Amino acid sequence: MLPGGMMPITQLAVMIRQSPPQSAISMLNGLPQERLAAVTAAMTAGELARLMLAGKPGDRARVLETFTDQDVIRAAAGITPDQAATVVAELPDTRLRRVFGELAEPVRSAVLSRLPGERRDELLSTLGGNRAHDARFELYVRAVTGALQRTNADVAVPDGAPVGILCVRAYQRLIAVAAHLGADGRAGVAAVEDAAYRLRAGGALLVTDEPVDAEVRRYCAEARDRGRPLHTVAWADQRDDGQLKRTLAALFS
Repeated sequence: MLPGGMMPITQLAVMIRQSPPQSAISMLNGLPQERLAAVTAAMTAGELARLMLAGKPGDRARVLETFTDQDVIRAAAGITPDQAATVVAELPDTRLRRVFGELAEPVRSAVLSRLPGERRDELLSTLGGNRAHDARFELYVRAVTGALQRTNADVAVPDGAPVGILCVRAYQRLIAVAAHLGADGRAGVAAVEDAAYRLRAGGALLVTDEPVDAEVRRYCAEARDRGRPLHTVAWADQRDDGQLKRTLAALFS
């Protein structure tokens, strides 16, 4: 039997904390199920995550077999969403569907961004209508953020801003950005103008995943004629990066 079979739980948990991750995993695998559950319950989220992150990418599923679903959910809450996603995305499909709805929204979004379309849609179907829409929106915001970063601008989420509001900084200027999913721009113009006002930005950009309504384009053109830099652009995926970059450049010019 590996060390720890008869050791007090508190002492065993200390030994696990002090051991290299692979050694700790081996010790945990040698414990009876009821003692294993007691030891992992005595560990913090960060301590669990340290062990789950120890496996090599593509090989973490075997490490995760050591832990319960609740262990995985707890560990995911103790690290960054991107770190959590690298672990959770390697769960087998059945188990991933089980834990997905219990993960925090930023973690769900990060997981979805790592999966191919078919697996992504399957996971989204496990959520209720509003939660599925929120998850798709978070995913779209992450994708827009990535597209803006590919323009070599600094992208950030303003303190206290609602989901979808970003700020982009370049050439010592600040631009407010609002990402809207499933909309043609009519609902988002007020949001991005309000964000620009609150951030004291030098311009505003509305990004939507659908063709922009003609009335919205006309409104933005009239705003620019009055000296308020306001643009909108349709962005669905990387194929639209060029148009996004040109629109952003117009705001910074």
